[in-house]
Amino acid sequence: MKILIVHPVRLPPRDYGGVERVVLWLAKGLVERGHEVFVAAEPGSQLPAGSQLVEAQSGYRLEDWLRVLPPGLELAHFMAPVGDDLWNSFPVPSLLTVHGNGQIGEKYPKNSVFLSQDHAKRHGASAYVYNGIDPSEYLFEPRSKKNWNLFLSKTSWSVKNVHGAARWSALSRQRLKIAGGRRPLGLRIWSQFSPYLDWVGPVAGQKKAELLTQAQALLFPVRWPEPFGLVIAEALISGTPVIGNPRGSLVELIPSQVGSLPDSDEEWLETLSRLPGAYDSEACRSWAMDQFHYRTMAQKYEEVYRLVSGGGLLHGAPPMTLDTAENRDWRRR
Repeated sequence: MKILIVHPVRLPPRDYGGVERVVLWLAKGLVERGHEVFVAAEPGSQLPAGSQLVEAQSGYRLEDWLRVLPPGLELAHFMAPVGDDLWNSFPVPSLLTVHGNGQIGEKYPKNSVFLSQDHAKRHGASAYVYNGIDPSEYLFEPRSKKNWNLFLSKTSWSVKNVHGAARWSALSRQRLKIAGGRRPLGLRIWSQFSPYLDWVGPVAGQKKAELLTQAQALLFPVRWPEPFGLVIAEALISGTPVIGNPRGSLVELIPSQVGSLPDSDEEWLETLSRLPGAYDSEACRSWAMDQFHYRTMAQKYEEVYRLVSGGGLLHGAPPMTLDTAENRDWRRR
């Protein structure tokens, strides 16, 4: 097939860039499966071998797209929502991957794919594809495990709950390395006086890979219905178990052999007390290689592409963010 992946930003990302890296891995997987792959991104973007750049900018109108679309294109895969006017007039069958949680009542095109079964269900939908990652960009060194846990998420976003991870680590007297975004003021003061908290800051590339494989566990105590959580896949493919709250996708992504889902202070402290040694690195790696490999993602999307390019619909009615307790409660945090 002749496929265009649309994400008009600079690729690869300068920092973490979860969606951007998924775009690149998907392009790589589709090329390996024999497809002719184009990626609409900002000028100067660097793409995987075999894929071709279509220079584009966010805010393109239909007439702009008509100037740059490759001839013979069979499908366009959008990685972020576009306006109804553009969506309804785009000249080839199109698909949207929804990467976030919408506002209550927000509607999406009938040909929308979500990131997990839970993510789809909370939007009145059924179609989903797990994000995939490239294991060659990570390390798998079980013998390098250290006596500390890792928090790796957007520290400034309260729903990621870095303060919960810090509190449980202090109570259990286990060291926690905190990586991600900027250091919140309260955490800055706390980490100066606590022997259990180590501030690392933003990480990417080799440094991130080392942290992921050396940690005895990744702590992911989210306080919202996580659509997917790419760092879960990154940790598991690095041989590191994940301890997280049972919210959103975590219930399906973290079976008992690769992690735990405590839901109270007591359960968190009991779970942490069993580290290290409670989980097998090989089992974590095996689960991630089976579920979250970029080639698996490309295969699953290929199945969707064939349906959509043939005129099929993924949903009979437009998916919509449902008015459920999970979808409501996290917005108050």
